[in-house]
Amino acid sequence: MPDRNEIPERYRWRLEDIYEAAADWENALRAVEKLIAGFSRFEGRLGDPETLLEAMKNFASMQEIAVSVLSYARMRRDEDNRVAANQALTSRAQALLTRLETAVSFMTPELLAQPEGYLPEVAAREDFSDFAVTLRKIERERPHTLSAAEEKIVAMAGEIGAAPDTVYSMLTDADMKFPTIEGEGAEPVAITQAGYIPLMMSRDRRVREAAFTGLYEVFKGFSATIPAIYAASVKADLFQAQTSRHLGALEAALFPDEVPVSVYENLIRSVRGHLMSLNRFVTRNGKLIGVDKMRMIDLYVPAVEGFDVKLPFDEAYELVVDALSILGEDYQAVLRRARDERWIDALENAGKSPGAYSWGTYGTHPYVLLNYKETLDALLTVAHEMGHSLHTYLSNKSQPYLDASYSLFTAEVASTTNEILVLFELMDRCKDDRAAEAFLTYHILDSFRGTVFRQTMFAEFERESHFMAERGEALTAESLNAVYAKLNAEYYPSVERDELIAFEWMRVPHFYNAFYVYKYATGFSAAFALAAAIRGEGAPAVERYKRFLSLGGSLPPIEALKVAGVDMESGAAVDRALDEFDRLVEKYEELTR
Repeated sequence: MPDRNEIPERYRWRLEDIYEAAADWENALRAVEKLIAGFSRFEGRLGDPETLLEAMKNFASMQEIAVSVLSYARMRRDEDNRVAANQALTSRAQALLTRLETAVSFMTPELLAQPEGYLPEVAAREDFSDFAVTLRKIERERPHTLSAAEEKIVAMAGEIGAAPDTVYSMLTDADMKFPTIEGEGAEPVAITQAGYIPLMMSRDRRVREAAFTGLYEVFKGFSATIPAIYAASVKADLFQAQTSRHLGALEAALFPDEVPVSVYENLIRSVRGHLMSLNRFVTRNGKLIGVDKMRMIDLYVPAVEGFDVKLPFDEAYELVVDALSILGEDYQAVLRRARDERWIDALENAGKSPGAYSWGTYGTHPYVLLNYKETLDALLTVAHEMGHSLHTYLSNKSQPYLDASYSLFTAEVASTTNEILVLFELMDRCKDDRAAEAFLTYHILDSFRGTVFRQTMFAEFERESHFMAERGEALTAESLNAVYAKLNAEYYPSVERDELIAFEWMRVPHFYNAFYVYKYATGFSAAFALAAAIRGEGAPAVERYKRFLSLGGSLPPIEALKVAGVDMESGAAVDRALDEFDRLVEKYEELTR
């Protein structure tokens, strides 16, 4: 593994675009500290519009600088986590953000204590145009906000409500011990949470059977503990929903993103309408991997192999740029700027943080951390992270600071749209190579299976478990296993049932952040619908898409996606994406005959 100074400069990001020298970072930190120290002068005076305007300007300014301070420190740390000085910068920056949050904590309660028409009135003023969206979001909270004393009690209960997630993590990550099994070459292999899926991808069914049984027998042994932890988490969700005057836990969870419950319900309806195609895909995979009857232990085995994209980073990046030519020369120009001006930290080095992300600062440009390897997955990661970065770039360019950040509901749409466009471009280039086209089609279909179908099944489980609690029913291993086993049977009627699959819900950590997983399915579906429209309609769809990318958080996410031509509320976008899935299943069957 090379040290960082051995990586050529062109593959290392240039953080000096944020702060040219360490002294500049220190000056920025001190500037925020000064703003924080003086911010208390606004407390008790926000009922005066002129004072509120000055407070909002100060708030936006110190938050923008503080986030830049943190971004710089975190990215410096991620270059090489062994450097103690960079760890210290990150700690100082995080402490600064905590002080800032404390300093401004009086604002929302004080604003909601004003007469009911006050916030809409000031938000309509021209001099408040940069803050109108923020004030509207605060006003939305009015029906769900208690008295100051009651809110303090609810806030204190928040730490208790977070306990189930912590306990579950400690149990599954630290205390649980999994057995060792015999690997493909008869070598001993320890089952771990992280290593489970690679074992399930083994071509040796004996290994898959041993891994599946070994993992779930351990979870089965905690059939009293884990359901009790999950029940406590669900009760915390119900408490938050009831104290904030929401109809139920689902409505409360969707409220921050301004997503109507119909979006959740329509996702489930749409996905259930395409389960026949899912099972055609699964059945075809069974034939390709040589099993008479598919079992749950067979779902992760790659059905099509023998193809990959092995390109050095520069060639891979240029392929991504070329594949995204459909988005226009202006889009490609920013992609090339990102490479040429060193927005990207491309290659792995000793001490570098793993994985990939897009981050950065409002006042400069996005940055991308990669650990590029010469594989198709790494190529698609480049496309994915650059999708995030162009979304951020265009939002920052078009919106004031407080409106530039987009919601989690739309965050994965732009990144996944890029991935899908690149995959379709690769398929177009491989039309004369049947094996390559089959592999790429399989890759897309398996992404659908894991991201749309599986996550929607999880979403159904969450919905039913919370409904059960709201009806006063006990959440036990027996009741929760029954719900999960029934869903599994309904989603995979073509797959032979394994009794232990009923325990699978116990190993899903996302369930402790309730009603989050549906966003994977909606995001992927929206992206697929967008990619299909862009390829099918051309310029009009591209223009709509770029308007969406420029909106940031200035519109609710459902409304922002409508600007792109994607209707998530009616379910039309999910239906369109799943119609493409049906078409690709037919193509896959023909390619693998």
